[in-house]
Amino acid sequence: MSEVKVTILMPVCNAEPYIGEAIRSVLEQDVDCFELLIVNDGSTDNSAAVIERFNDPRIKVIHQENRGISAALNTGLAAARGEYIARFDADDICMPGRISKQVTFLDQNPGCLVCGSDAAYITAEGNHLFDFICAGHEHAAIMEKIYTHCPVIHSAAMFRKQVILDAGGYPIYAHSFEDHLLWIQLKDKGLFHNIPEPLIKVRFSAS
Repeated sequence: MSEVKVTILMPVCNAEPYIGEAIRSVLEQDVDCFELLIVNDGSTDNSAAVIERFNDPRIKVIHQENRGISAALNTGLAAARGEYIARFDADDICMPGRISKQVTFLDQNPGCLVCGSDAAYITAEGNHLFDFICAGHEHAAIMEKIYTHCPVIHSAAMFRKQVILDAGGYPIYAHSFEDHLLWIQLKDKGLFHNIPEPLIKVRFSAS
């Protein structure tokens, strides 16, 4: 395996119907400089069994009692080997080239802290619903709306790990808005950017 430049951080809690497809979309990326770090946050379904079917040295798994998404993400941040963290949810799908495009952008723009993208939203069954265009793509446009719009889709974000660690990681009491609060806390630490094309498919599901 190549040097780990990117940790793709995937928290999991009861994502059995979707996690296999999510993992495959990561393993099929066109670079090999990553680890897929899965934090199983107390799943009670067969998510762990699905993960175990993949025999790939790039996959690392941490099992913990259910403590919530922020705690799972902080567990992953502490264990991550990559310079960059690519967030990814266990029911979403990485588009081909997602990781390479974001790594290239961050490498070429050392002042950029967080790189996100537009997204395609899909149904639970995987059917296309609509394409989501971020409220802003360049830093200035993102900052104009950072308090009223979540500036970066969490599952599409890639960011510099050390800056997040220096900020104390994810706020553990911010249920369902941990990403938006983190972005606000980081707004003066570096530049934000959204690549103007869908790099992930975000799944709408009742679960």
